[in-house]
Amino acid sequence: MKYSQLLKIGAATVRSNITGARIPLNVMISVTNRCPARCSYCNIPNRPQREMSTEELISLFDQLKHLGTQRIALWGGEPLVRDDIGFLIDYARNRCGFFVSIDSNGYLLKKKWEAVRNLDVLVMSFDGPREVQDRNREPGSFDKVMESLEWASPLMRVFTITVLTRENLGHIDFILEQARRCGFFTSFQLLHHTKSLASDEEDTLLPSNTEYQEAIRLLIERKRQGYPIVSTIPYLRYLLKWDDYSRPTSSVGKGLICRAAQLYCNVDTDGSVYPCSCLVEQVPAKNFLDVGFEEAFRFSSRGGCQACIASCFNEYNLMHSLNMQVIWSWFQHTKKT
Repeated sequence: MKYSQLLKIGAATVRSNITGARIPLNVMISVTNRCPARCSYCNIPNRPQREMSTEELISLFDQLKHLGTQRIALWGGEPLVRDDIGFLIDYARNRCGFFVSIDSNGYLLKKKWEAVRNLDVLVMSFDGPREVQDRNREPGSFDKVMESLEWASPLMRVFTITVLTRENLGHIDFILEQARRCGFFTSFQLLHHTKSLASDEEDTLLPSNTEYQEAIRLLIERKRQGYPIVSTIPYLRYLLKWDDYSRPTSSVGKGLICRAAQLYCNVDTDGSVYPCSCLVEQVPAKNFLDVGFEEAFRFSSRGGCQACIASCFNEYNLMHSLNMQVIWSWFQHTKKT
């Protein structure tokens, strides 16, 4: 991230904190539900919506630029299945000036390298050693992911995201050692998908509260030891205080103000605008294709949700609360070199 982008985000955050202004600084955009992987905890490939066209996404980018957006994250599904993904990345970065990241399983990375080489950050899913990765997805997944991580890490900034389940809680150190060996950074996520995005198997993968807390304490320890973990200690401490991990959202605040629908939001695959992905199909939404993005964003509401355990949203909430430790950590991990 450039200093100029950080300053714009900081100034808009201060303005919003003082006046309550709603500014879509950071927008997550689901560009497809299609995906060549079949993760045991994910139902997204089975969702029926049509995906937005190239022209519709370009219109969205133009509207976001006008409203002050600084960062977009393209996700799905698997964004690299889109034939226009390179054009979308280049338009967002070069024409709109956005910081652009993509969430990917890495299967198509080499094939689509020319399309994604201008990304600011590539975020890849990584579940753990072969037996875990292949069981969570499909046979051969581990080899595909490791090949992509080893190949891409020297060429661009790569983060992995690991969804912690019963299957991989004992393999955190394996993931961290692979990160050190290959040169990528790691982040960690608890199970939190809503019923519209989660598979029927998610409940069987959920660790106990004690198991999750032990894993979080280990991550804090490894972070302090200097392992390449981008998840911040304030976020991990926040997770430790959560009282029931089987309930990933709460109508009661947990000591951190949520900025969803105020400073960030999620655009679903069909163009519907939600406060975040945790609330997709859980609250009413307007579609920007029908009413324009500004009106759809103004309409979006958390519907009583005050807190959650999703990693990215709570890192955003900490940054927008002007937690300097978190701001500096993420700037260091995303700054342009």
